[in-house]
Amino acid sequence: MPQKNPKSKVVLGVVALGVVGLIIFGIINWGTGAAAAEAGDCIKVVKASSAEAEKADCNTQEAIYKVAKKLDSSSDQCPKGDYTEWTRRSRRDTMKLCLMLNAKEGDCFKISTSGLNQTDERVPCGPSAPYKIVKVVTGTADKSACARGNVAAVYSEPATTLCIAKT
Repeated sequence: MPQKNPKSKVVLGVVALGVVGLIIFGIINWGTGAAAAEAGDCIKVVKASSAEAEKADCNTQEAIYKVAKKLDSSSDQCPKGDYTEWTRRSRRDTMKLCLMLNAKEGDCFKISTSGLNQTDERVPCGPSAPYKIVKVVTGTADKSACARGNVAAVYSEPATTLCIAKT
């Protein structure tokens, strides 16, 4: 009976180890990606260039966005408002998250205007913080809820108005 090449055993071992590693990675990360998020969950941007995001505790610094609405298709439209959109397209399914800024009164931010962006961040208030949340109005989505001179971020679902002062 011919003996198997020792190199083939090594290759088989490496392949088996890789498969086990992928399974363990999948189990550990199951449900932590942004696609697993539901309305009310918060997410953080992991890699903006590929729109990679994952669920995060809403009370953490990096949880910049809160899921306002989860849509079953990437072609569906977010409700009326100033939402940032996160879309996942795959061979199996497509979906979209409508994201609102996860902010409370007194929070300060550096915010880009180009959508889901890794440069958006909650920062300590002070000279390097260009924006400060001066008022959060729940139950209404109306720019007039903010004082003159403030920027308003308005979300219809859930009805929320963020009044933002440029610092």
